Amino acid sequence: MAVSPISTSLRVVSSQASKQGTLQKSVTQFAVDLIQEFINGILVFTDQQQLIYVSDSAHKVLNRLQPDSPSRNQIPEEILHICQSVIQSRHRFPRQSWLTEFDILTQDATILRIHSQWLKLEQLDNPCLVLMIEDRQQAIKNILLEEANQYDLTPREKEVWLLHRNDLTYKQIAVELGITPNTVKKHMKSIHAKQKQSTYFCDPEDSITQLN
Repeated sequence: MAVSPISTSLRVVSSQASKQGTLQKSVTQFAVDLIQEFINGILVFTDQQQLIYVSDSAHKVLNRLQPDSPSRNQIPEEILHICQSVIQSRHRFPRQSWLTEFDILTQDATILRIHSQWLKLEQLDNPCLVLMIEDRQQAIKNILLEEANQYDLTPREKEVWLLHRNDLTYKQIAVELGITPNTVKKHMKSIHAKQKQSTYFCDPEDSITQLN
């Protein structure tokens, strides 16, 4: 399978130069909106499997799929295979709307979830294929950090909470942080108390019930 070079610039497949600026703004804004939703990288292909956009953040993520590759400027074959599969499915079933997901396990045991979606841009005759890359571990960590901020945890409590939510035992957490298991228990007791307090203030119905 041929491997296409990655370019951080937008390559527009259009003979009308006047459309290039508008197309670039459209795709870039679309990518920015998605990245704000915790997506770790964006790739946009034409229905002919030609890459027309790649976000800067996608480079770092994609390089984890080919750590031993002599070139850091190539699209991994796994991504090209996904792209080809989705495009072929659309060509075979043109009346169907395809929203598919693929999970890839990297060599460093990171799970990358690839979301595919077709995007219609006015500047192009045919829809574009958008591949959105999500680092599942990072996404879960972001959720846990949101929880920690919601509970107003201290920096040390955040560390304990993240390890606890990753299914580490109190002894394992103690070894990881260089503290005693009893200290871990004290932190967890404080965390649970803050959880209850946060739930009390965030759920008006429960608050009314408790007051009655």
